[in-house]
Amino acid sequence: MLTIGQVATRAGVRASAIRYYESRGLLPAAARAAGKRVYDVSVLDRLAVIELAKLAGFNLDQIAAALSSVADGEPGAEWRSLAQARRRELDEEFRRLALMKHVLTRLTGCSCATLEECGRMFIRERAKRPARRRPSLTAHRRESAKRLKPRARGSK
Repeated sequence: MLTIGQVATRAGVRASAIRYYESRGLLPAAARAAGKRVYDVSVLDRLAVIELAKLAGFNLDQIAAALSSVADGEPGAEWRSLAQARRRELDEEFRRLALMKHVLTRLTGCSCATLEECGRMFIRERAKRPARRRPSLTAHRRESAKRLKPRARGSK
């Protein structure tokens, strides 16, 4: 058994983060010995999973949902599914950022005399391209959130 200080040192996180993760349900409630929190060494693995998920861009709510929805002993498929969904979100974000960069590059070289002229040029250029129907960012986020919600045990 490890004290909270030992866990914090080994995992490279603050003791306050461990208490916070416990309060959020990311970590199981610690046992008590003489009134102090003590943890099984397996908590280090769970903290590593949390850190890995944070590095992958998941927020704590998403991590908690993923951890609670993972079937004991068979988490690989669930994590692969979540990772694929996150990659799709990042690909869309990269496309959006690339478009922003392109627009900023064009604006940097803009030779329009006024902002209104620049707006008219934009409208003309946009009219030349076929319209594309894309889901709104809000709809996309809603769909992503649905994929990350915890499922009831035994249902898929």
